[in-house]
Amino acid sequence: MMSKASGRPKIIEGYEGLTEEEVELVLNYLLAHKKVFVQEFLRERGLFSSGTKESLRGRLEGYLGDGRVSGVELVALLDRIEGWGNQHIYLYKSPDQPIESWLIERLARERLSALGLIDLFNRRRPLVLPEETTLSSIVWGPERLRFVWVEKRQWEERVPEEDIEDIERLDMVWRAYRLNTTRGLTTFDWDLVSGHAMLMIQRLPSGAKYDHIRHRFEEELEPIVGLNQFQRVRVSRAIQCVERSGEARRRQLAYETRRGGKASFTSASRLSDAYADPDLQSAGQALGGETAGLLGNFYWYPVEGTLERELHSKIYAPDQRVGIFGERREREVRYVISRIRYYSS
Repeated sequence: MMSKASGRPKIIEGYEGLTEEEVELVLNYLLAHKKVFVQEFLRERGLFSSGTKESLRGRLEGYLGDGRVSGVELVALLDRIEGWGNQHIYLYKSPDQPIESWLIERLARERLSALGLIDLFNRRRPLVLPEETTLSSIVWGPERLRFVWVEKRQWEERVPEEDIEDIERLDMVWRAYRLNTTRGLTTFDWDLVSGHAMLMIQRLPSGAKYDHIRHRFEEELEPIVGLNQFQRVRVSRAIQCVERSGEARRRQLAYETRRGGKASFTSASRLSDAYADPDLQSAGQALGGETAGLLGNFYWYPVEGTLERELHSKIYAPDQRVGIFGERREREVRYVISRIRYYSS
């Protein structure tokens, strides 16, 4: 909402610098995710957390109004939720030399100033979304550096109860769709201690060419971090290791033989292991060790204190990519990625 006196966005009292429009947006973005994240946030503060998304929205608006929850807290919650689940990830390992320019805040600021990017240093991600994919925040810490691109993502949701039939023309029906908008994120996450890095592309509609998208972001990152010096991790090496590890249920496995033949095994259901079928197990054993993994579709088993529930991932050999499916917490994604890194070495 614009203030008539100043022509600038109206700041809502108690919302700590957020405009009315931004408050509306942060609530929209939060409630586009699973409601469990908002419920946990409210429970941690001793506030009521039950009900539908609509009732949770009403509660959040009330808590914002009386000061029991701040707008800044909701933005921080949104930042924690976004950018972890439903990702397609490429892994990298950097040598020591590119890290040196980023280890000290002064050096990091100097480098960003030279590149004309200093305004992005530890900047809050925008809630009002750019029309094009835009590098919007560079989050620096002494142990980690994160580059975050933001874009507007829109999709249509069918709402059949809102359909309208033309009573004058029986052959006409107006089909209703709701247009949903959310923040789309792409993140380059770089551990300045280990040199491990990953490009995380939030899942796109079916048919997206992730290798082309990866190349575009690599080109943008090259003059900033010297990405050409990084080594991209061949995650396909992990497929057969994870298969034998006992850490994950094997939903689907695909292999290529030395002569170029291909074989694929898929379990009877999502809840069963491919090799629970003795015929598939025998067929897999018959292939012997002279195969290369093409696809590993795994459900990682829960690990106390790390994975609260199974995590679904896929390892794609053709472009050396990892898919993480479902909305997940940061620690869960980092854990599974660390296991895939381990088995890729």
